[in-house]
Amino acid sequence: MADVQGYCDDRFRPLRDLFESNLDSGVDEGGSLAATLNGEFVVDLWGGARDRKRTRPWERDTLGFVFSTGKVMVNITILMMVDRDLLDLDAPIATYWPEFGRNGKHGVTTRQVLTHQSGVPGFGCSVGFTELHDWDHMVGVVEDAALWFEPGTASCYAPIIYGFILGELVHRLSGQPFDRFFASEIAGPLGADFHFGVRAAADQARVSQVWFPDAAFPSGTELGVRAMSETEPGEWVVPDRMAAVIPAANGNGNARSMARIGAMLAMGGELDGRRYLRREIVEEASREQSYAQDAVLGWCRLGLGFGLDSPGLAAPTPTTFHWGGYGGSCLTMDMATGLSFGFVPNRLRLGDEVIEERLGQLWSTVGEISRGLRPSADA
Repeated sequence: MADVQGYCDDRFRPLRDLFESNLDSGVDEGGSLAATLNGEFVVDLWGGARDRKRTRPWERDTLGFVFSTGKVMVNITILMMVDRDLLDLDAPIATYWPEFGRNGKHGVTTRQVLTHQSGVPGFGCSVGFTELHDWDHMVGVVEDAALWFEPGTASCYAPIIYGFILGELVHRLSGQPFDRFFASEIAGPLGADFHFGVRAAADQARVSQVWFPDAAFPSGTELGVRAMSETEPGEWVVPDRMAAVIPAANGNGNARSMARIGAMLAMGGELDGRRYLRREIVEEASREQSYAQDAVLGWCRLGLGFGLDSPGLAAPTPTTFHWGGYGGSCLTMDMATGLSFGFVPNRLRLGDEVIEERLGQLWSTVGEISRGLRPSADA
């Protein structure tokens, strides 16, 4: 039997059972799984191995790459800019960052970036593994990027450029580099062990190795394939990559830290007496902004950077908003129940659909549990 550590409320026992079963069967090698209800932890579990030789156990403070699940954190920083009246989502980004408007991008808005309808889902060129580690260089690449299609006329998931556009916008508006703003305004106050740029040797030693899948990500149309194939491959669990700030792709955390951040959103922007976002901003972010056939994701319903329940991108509940990362990490939030749920695996898995089988089973279990919960307003 897998040596699963941590705590699980009896109401959430099916999640623990599934986590243990996946570790026992080899579906998972190691990972962490956590949930909060009305801001309090009801699940905080970890287990399995964190190295490919399977000699080191996944521990309470082990970190893992969550890939695109980090976009949730990027979204929160942007919503904070709106909350502080520093950003109008429908104003051209060039209003705040003039150089961004080059090569036809002068009318692109932040809302269009958040809904993957900006017309710039990629850089328009191949980007080397080490180039991604140089923030100033990548900002220049973004500024020189040209439109792929007229903004607002199509949907194409932006895997990497998303984080550089929105991260630099946060930098321009807040006066702090994206990673520092996130650390000081979100992770620090929430006590969340989540990082963009793991630089200390002791922290890098906590990062789990990764089992990559053999299959390729199902990247949809020709446009989607182009968007998903701009960055060159390379080893992830190396000092340079761990230390880099690539907001859309290389956040490092564990399920506990993600569920804690998600708890703030599930509670309408306020947690432990501190307001991070006005409730109406969270409600707007979790409301449908687009429903379109995306060139990468297929038919999907999107809020402001979040996935919403729809046939092509089914969520645990109809009121859940969420996002996930390459290989299976995820973070879900539901204001109707006050539930947040995070999962970080090191065995990455892909399926024929965006929501692969393991993640689908986890979400189905979360959904079944959610149906038995009272709405947070009545708790």
